[in-house]
Amino acid sequence: MKMNNILKTTALLLGSSVLLSGCIKETFPESGYATSDQTAESPFAKEGLITAMPTVLITNYTDLGEHIDFGYPGIFGATDRMVGEVFPVSGNLPGGNQYYDRWQAWLYPGNSTGLAANGWASPFFYTNYYKFIFTANEAIDIANQSEGAEEMMGIAKTFRALCYLDLARLYDALPAKAPERPAYETELEAVKGLTVPIVREDTSMEELENNPRVSREEMFKFIFEDLNTAETLLANYTPATKNLPSLAVIYGLKARAYLWLGGFTESYAEVPTGDAAYRLAAEYARKAIDASGCTIMTESQWLDPKTGFNTVNSSWMWAMIQTTDTVLNNLLSWSAHMATEAIWGYGYGAQPGISVFSYNRISSGDFRKKSFVGADRSFDAIAPYTTLTEEEFATIAPYASFKFHAANGEKRNYSTGNVTSIPMMRVEEMYLIEAEATAHYDAATGKSLLQSFMANRDPAYTVPAANDLIDEIIFQKRIEFWGEGVIIYDLKRLNIGMHNGDTGTNAPPMAQLSTDGRAPWWNCVFPLNAVQQNKALSGKNNPNPTQTVKSVK
Repeated sequence: MKMNNILKTTALLLGSSVLLSGCIKETFPESGYATSDQTAESPFAKEGLITAMPTVLITNYTDLGEHIDFGYPGIFGATDRMVGEVFPVSGNLPGGNQYYDRWQAWLYPGNSTGLAANGWASPFFYTNYYKFIFTANEAIDIANQSEGAEEMMGIAKTFRALCYLDLARLYDALPAKAPERPAYETELEAVKGLTVPIVREDTSMEELENNPRVSREEMFKFIFEDLNTAETLLANYTPATKNLPSLAVIYGLKARAYLWLGGFTESYAEVPTGDAAYRLAAEYARKAIDASGCTIMTESQWLDPKTGFNTVNSSWMWAMIQTTDTVLNNLLSWSAHMATEAIWGYGYGAQPGISVFSYNRISSGDFRKKSFVGADRSFDAIAPYTTLTEEEFATIAPYASFKFHAANGEKRNYSTGNVTSIPMMRVEEMYLIEAEATAHYDAATGKSLLQSFMANRDPAYTVPAANDLIDEIIFQKRIEFWGEGVIIYDLKRLNIGMHNGDTGTNAPPMAQLSTDGRAPWWNCVFPLNAVQQNKALSGKNNPNPTQTVKSVK
């Protein structure tokens, strides 16, 4: 019996109001589902499946019991907090509340057990990604039974590859030092080189109950098979909107995958590693740039207080696009948490901000620095880039971010302010992948590529002579993609530690963590219910990473 013999309706997956309006134009059976054969015969249902894939990313609700439970953007927020790139700064000034930042399990892993297998937060990544994969598998299953469904197949395989690429990198158990529980380091040996179970469109229920984690090599072979198929099927496809993938996006996913493999010295028969992988990462990053037709964001696009980072622009290759139908409520929304101007939500109270160490390292001529409140809290300096009044700004702490804005700069009306777009892939990432990947085998060219890119951010920029080139490229990537859920994979791959526990930190208590290389909680743990349902995971979970590093406060 196939796992996907039954196509659950969009009402079951997402709530009927999300996808039925304008997409699925036939009445579904009263039982609440249609068979795969019925769906294969319906062009409207196929159209709905294509729409379902980008929509489920921004509407999936896992019943976590917390307001960060709004799908893929919620994952972005979690990963940036678990590496210490984003944290609430409001506690540094009277009037704010750091606990309005609801990603607390990922902010405070040294003091909480939320990320353990039996912790409240551990199902978040796992459940979301496998629900995303379920939707892609449904589309693949239908496309296999249908004539003229090549585009649907290519789109579905691209979405599936995205999910497995993220999962592989999040759950890959890489060495990490755990001073508060050294046994963690030896416990990793039992799962070394393992990623996650693969669920295909034809995986049976029996197989799901005994579905082992696959090796890094097997996983990336599978990912590249999906991407190669998608590359062929979407070679001449141009999506109507950027919430669907293009050929450039496929190249971009290949660039991300090869970049990850570049961090390993093991030799595999089926996939490249080391410099060979880095060369391919650079090659596909350049192909993505050329195929995308995208241009690097300008200062005016970046800093616009009404459209900055909430509206698809010429640099975005792939995006999540909200509509009034996909906004779940006032608080289950990206803007409610990440827009400091969102007075109706958590953003205004929590004030997501940047590390003082990162802020101080940004050159004074780099316009990206204007996205953050300076140490002097000058309203005049930030006023052109926010819709807050001076009175409303009075409680905003140093280093708070004004990168992400609610729709049209809205401050109080969530029903309009939450209807924003969120970038999934920007062309700038491809430029920085190309620069870093090249730098690993050709430092001079890598330096030149970084210099060329940075001319778009600070015309006076020169690569600092004292800085390690790879470190400098990664730093610029940290600033470029602050808050966008990108950087965890680079920090984990390159074994770059956290420094929010160093003297002079502006991180809140319990988030003041410094690590010697990657942190243990970057090796994500399967939730207990997944281990109970899949006996192949028994004894093969990543070890408990919580409370392995003590916070300064």
